[in-house]
Amino acid sequence: MKILTATALLFAIALPASAQVGPAYSNRVTKNLTYGNVCTAQGSSSLSIRSGPGKSYRVLKQVSNGTGLSFNGSQYGKDGFQWLRTSSNGRRGWVRSDYICEPECAG
Repeated sequence: MKILTATALLFAIALPASAQVGPAYSNRVTKNLTYGNVCTAQGSSSLSIRSGPGKSYRVLKQVSNGTGLSFNGSQYGKDGFQWLRTSSNGRRGWVRSDYICEPECAG
């Protein structure tokens, strides 16, 4: 039992943050993205712009799937995901990068 628990723990630690399950477009994100489109797994859904780089921060605004956004920085949150700093209609905030695809990949 100890070996099984130790193996499971080592496996969980060894997995990179990108191995976590995310939306359908998670493989289309680049770390230095300056512009991209909201790409959620469901075409009619929206993405939250948050006050900080993590799901625990409050939602400032919702943006629809397909909306273009520009980015001026990124950082990894405590949740292990990369978050992109953005601005939409005067509201600055953060979006999770795996819900963003490059413009040529959108659609």
